[in-house]
Amino acid sequence: MHRRQFLRATVGLGVPAAVGALSSRDGAAHPTEPSESNATTATGTSTPTPTPTEAAATPTSGYEPLGSVAVEDATEAVTTTDGETAFVAALDGFAAVDLADPADPTVLAEKRDISPPGTTQVMTGIQDVKYDDGRLLVAGPANYDPDGFHGIALYDVSDPASPELLRAYQTAYPIHNCDLSGGYAYLTGNNRDDNPLVVVDVDRDEPAEVARWSLFDHDPVWESVPVALRTLHDVFVRDGRAYLAHWDAGTWILDVSDPTAPAYVGEVSQLSPADLAELDGLAVSREQKEPPGNDHYAAVDPSGSLLAVGRETWNSNFGKEGTTPGPDDPGGPSGIDLYDLSDPASPAHLATVDPPPTADPNVNGVWTTAHNFEIAAGHLYSSWYRGGVAVHDLSDPANPERVRYFRRSSETSFWTAQLAAPGDAVVATSYGDPSLTDAESRLYTFPDVPRATPTATSTTGSPDETATPPTTAPTPTETAAGGPTRDGTDAVETGGATDEDGPGFGPLAALAGVGLGTWRLLQERGEDKD
Repeated sequence: MHRRQFLRATVGLGVPAAVGALSSRDGAAHPTEPSESNATTATGTSTPTPTPTEAAATPTSGYEPLGSVAVEDATEAVTTTDGETAFVAALDGFAAVDLADPADPTVLAEKRDISPPGTTQVMTGIQDVKYDDGRLLVAGPANYDPDGFHGIALYDVSDPASPELLRAYQTAYPIHNCDLSGGYAYLTGNNRDDNPLVVVDVDRDEPAEVARWSLFDHDPVWESVPVALRTLHDVFVRDGRAYLAHWDAGTWILDVSDPTAPAYVGEVSQLSPADLAELDGLAVSREQKEPPGNDHYAAVDPSGSLLAVGRETWNSNFGKEGTTPGPDDPGGPSGIDLYDLSDPASPAHLATVDPPPTADPNVNGVWTTAHNFEIAAGHLYSSWYRGGVAVHDLSDPANPERVRYFRRSSETSFWTAQLAAPGDAVVATSYGDPSLTDAESRLYTFPDVPRATPTATSTTGSPDETATPPTTAPTPTETAAGGPTRDGTDAVETGGATDEDGPGFGPLAALAGVGLGTWRLLQERGEDKD
């Protein structure tokens, strides 16, 4: 029996669950997250604030991991179409992790100290990888490194246990994030000037840049905006559209059906270039960290009709008196906004998924702001640094409902959350224990929400009664907030409803009538309208 099938069958019983030539072509997106190892933390005005107590910093719920595996310096993670493998970016390389048994993820292979042919430099600061059709794009460094190789490496990962380098491409700029679609790499080209989207054809034996697009191409007014406020932080590509998270400049939608000629479609923005252009000095530093703005990651659902924009913010006190947000200081964590893309030229705001609470909203406090996420199978799978991992039901995108939530601020700080297989497993990377400077980063697996499973019945009844309606797993019961947690500390109120903080999920349901690989393929092609 397949290990994943075995897990499904037993969970209800309580069982624990060749290299081409190097091509070349001619600019910190994140503050450093603080450790709780110090007794106090500094603010922008050098006024110390107490480190939050464990009770305030570590709420928990009944949603618990299935398993985990150590991956040194884990950051972003992506999964294969069949949900059997995860690839994890790991600063000096990447790891392939077997997910066939979600309760026991295992490292299949690691590639570290990647030095492409034709150079003695190695890749550093790798914070992003992207998977497409048996190939993995590895990009870095996320921020400028004078000694590291700047560029991308493309791997054949059709055998995840034995990745093979196909080719590489060198750039003159760092690459914070990337995407891979249809033989083209889409790169965040933060060159400290126009910060363009750069498109590279990686299907060639010698990859070559084929297009660039920047805010300057749309409106020269952006040239007067400080470069730190218009960083191209991330790019997401699906079905001929690219979604660019451009920090305080907003989120931009491009038509890339012809990757050699990106064209403007629409945008979502909270701030105007005229207002941003007036800022200088400490005001720029504060604006770069505080809401509104800070578009960090954007993605759409498989149909392309729903856009989610995550905004990464904190409280900043640079040049100001006081240490916490006040009536005139909106600083603190931001959430994920949902937009209707019926008219992509004019996205319409539907709802906001609020961030989890934090005992210290400062840049060097307890981070609970939005980070990376995925929309899949009608749900939003999201990570919130020390705020944990959440799953929201998007059946009504104007009223997203949180249905699962895990948080253990003293032990984890989550980088991403991704659906591996519907009704089966979710993966999330924690890049370290914030209380320990030498703690291991880990890839965690969680159970997905149960999926409806049609149940066949006898045909001996009345002619109209050939099948019963779909059934779902029972709803978990509520865990009272404020009671003792698994590690003996007192939890704080997490805003829980009975279906999000309960102790269990019931049996994990398999998809009916469609294989996992087929489902993921439909998701990637945008043909699943769930």
